[in-house]
Amino acid sequence: MPTDETRRVLKVFGVAVTAFEDAVDKGAPPDEVRKAEAEVRTRMEEVTALIDRLRAKKK
Repeated sequence: MPTDETRRVLKVFGVAVTAFEDAVDKGAPPDEVRKAEAEVRTRMEEVTALIDRLRAKKK
């Protein structure tokens, strides 16, 4: 069963991806697109860290 942390990380990641997609789709200024992309990358690192923690628990 997913933990609250898992739900939070995935929700925040989903919001960041959606914001990035929206910025690209609307032809936002390059600075806005870069900022949204940076947020996705930051959140991806959180997802990766969560996966690593879960993997470590499995061992």
